Amino acid sequence: MPQSLSQRRPVATVVTVQYLRAVAAALIAFQHAMGIPGFVNYTAHFGTVGVDLFFVISGFIMWTTTRDTDRGPGAFWIARIVRVVPLYWLFTAAYVMAALITPESFFHLKLEPSHIAKSFLFIPAEHPNLGVIAPIFTLGWTLNYEMFFYLVFGLSLLIRVPSVRFIALAAVFCSLVAFGIWLQPSGPILSTYLNPLMLEFLSGVLLAILAPHLARCGAMLGAVLIAAGVLWIGVVYGYDIGLPRLASHGVPAIMAVAGALMLEPLARARPSRIGLLLGDASYSIYLIHPFAQRAFLLVVLHTIGLGAISATVYIFSAFGIAVLAGVICYLVLERRVLALGRRLIRRKPPS
Repeated sequence: MPQSLSQRRPVATVVTVQYLRAVAAALIAFQHAMGIPGFVNYTAHFGTVGVDLFFVISGFIMWTTTRDTDRGPGAFWIARIVRVVPLYWLFTAAYVMAALITPESFFHLKLEPSHIAKSFLFIPAEHPNLGVIAPIFTLGWTLNYEMFFYLVFGLSLLIRVPSVRFIALAAVFCSLVAFGIWLQPSGPILSTYLNPLMLEFLSGVLLAILAPHLARCGAMLGAVLIAAGVLWIGVVYGYDIGLPRLASHGVPAIMAVAGALMLEPLARARPSRIGLLLGDASYSIYLIHPFAQRAFLLVVLHTIGLGAISATVYIFSAFGIAVLAGVICYLVLERRVLALGRRLIRRKPPS
């Protein structure tokens, strides 16, 4: 008899966090579905909170998966490289190749070898077209933050006492942010690594430590906290309130993760196969959705034209295609790349 989904998944899997990973990827895909130039006059970028959700979740996952292990920095870094880098490099290479082969398919195009090299090496740099700090495959800016967090978190694993490790992490990230506030750096590297967004990772670590206590707070309080986070975003964009990103996006993201952890006992009793699958596929959805949505746009432009389709139909079609493409990418490509990478790092050298 086949095992149930909950039996097959690792015990450490937090069901509601998997759901939130799916929500984060969906928010970003929806955001970009509404951002087609000249098609939708869209100014409420609430979907960008998906990035902040990912950052908080990343801190949570890193602490949770290393808490009861004796893994050192090297093993941790190798595992994260295998998990993140190959797929990102594949899509970055695909983006560069597409830009070289079909430059007319891109709204903004200027390729500089040094910028491309920094993109592959996760070095923050100013985009030659857009004037913002972003790699050639622009959504990779979030991975520049992720890689720095992995670097610092991996070093913290040298500290074996969890409480002291958290204090060290808090001291490092709070100091970085304090220096950023003091120096007000303008260069791409310092303005990235001294950004207050680093505190979102630290918040995720703190929520991982508090998770057993949050799980006892009750589902009702968790639902209220998530609803409050949604309302927070609604008020920020509905009234166009100008707040620092940590306040406008980070706070509701932290509230959502905390609320999800309160709902975990209820969600774990009857996990959703679709929700867990979308959570597993969230990285693929994040990476492939610009390709899927651009392909859909080009098909529409060269067939019926944008004027023949309503904005609502277009947006939800582009969103659905992006999510579907992400799931297919996860099932067909990402799982195989991960399996190959894990086999390689587990292979012992010949004696």
